[in-house]
Amino acid sequence: MKLENNTNNLSKLKPWNSKESPVHVNSIRYNQDYTLLTLGTSQGYKVFLIDDMKTCQEETTDVVKNLGDINVAMNYFKSSLVFFLPSKDNKNFTNKEIIIFDDFYQTQIASFKDKNEPILNFFLSKNVFYVITLKKIAIVELFTFKVIEIIENINYSYKLLSFNFNDFIAYMYNDNKKIIYINNYLSENYKIQSKAKYVINSPYDFIQTFQLSSSGSLLGLASIYGNKVHIYNTQTGKLKECIYLGSRIQTMEKLSFSRKENYIFFHRNDNRFYVYKLGKIQVENPKCVCDKYDDTKLMSSNEEESKRKGSGGFMGFLRNSLKGKDNRDPHIFGEYDGKLLFADFDLNENKNKHLIMINHNGLLTEYHFNKKKSGNISPVVSVQWV
Repeated sequence: MKLENNTNNLSKLKPWNSKESPVHVNSIRYNQDYTLLTLGTSQGYKVFLIDDMKTCQEETTDVVKNLGDINVAMNYFKSSLVFFLPSKDNKNFTNKEIIIFDDFYQTQIASFKDKNEPILNFFLSKNVFYVITLKKIAIVELFTFKVIEIIENINYSYKLLSFNFNDFIAYMYNDNKKIIYINNYLSENYKIQSKAKYVINSPYDFIQTFQLSSSGSLLGLASIYGNKVHIYNTQTGKLKECIYLGSRIQTMEKLSFSRKENYIFFHRNDNRFYVYKLGKIQVENPKCVCDKYDDTKLMSSNEEESKRKGSGGFMGFLRNSLKGKDNRDPHIFGEYDGKLLFADFDLNENKNKHLIMINHNGLLTEYHFNKKKSGNISPVVSVQWV
């Protein structure tokens, strides 16, 4: 995603949403080679070019609008093929099927159906796509629509499923809250030849959320209170890094890695976000610093208020309340507006990194941060791009 020198372009983007024809954004997805962003909306889908964030379509056609409410939409690489999942309220399609639509010819060319259950979500990888229902995940070959494997009794929470474009999937079973299973579906000559399976055993009784890195080599997971984070090598199952975020109980909505896997991003349900640098650890199984702290001991509201006064804001309060503990300060932190649908960062090679966020109302916010300088950051550009 190349956004350098495009700040002016971002600020001049014209919304395709309007008061006369309001559009609600349901999902935002990359294609497999990070050249397009596809939005699933209440009026069909919308496709944007990554280079300048401009729409691929001069205007939304009546055909696409009439597709109705779409939960998830993704382009197949940089082609005219759009895979989309209708919502349960869509009058044109059932939510028991994934539609493959040709944007160039404006016509449906195929579909993948589940006869028994509504499809809750799907994800396109390089060689397979994952179809998620309430009770199972079906792994399907992209070129033949052949079902390779069905994984049943999975926990279908969006926080406890993770996919990437290198044919990795991480998941948990309903009856086990501590073990994460990771499958990698390997392909040769457009056929799945073998599968690599890995297992991560968490020290936490319950896991709030987890996420694979883009290469599939790392898995980050947060404890039930969202304040303890472990990062594992997926192939060895060994701990690579431990981040203790503090003793305050918090709800972590999402964690994700930068594409170079040198930063990790957290966002919480109070509209705060944090970005931490990851260490260059050569030795596996470093000492865990977070497990020695008791999550069940909560600070009273009076204690919290007294420590907050004169402490230098939220981060000052956090540091003062954790003196002598092994918590780590974030590299950068800040706030965002509305429900966060999408975040991406570490996007170019210059000294200023980009952090892009898009909320459910289509507000695109861009931040810059320096690799060496840390602290609170404010938006550089904020535009209602839809």
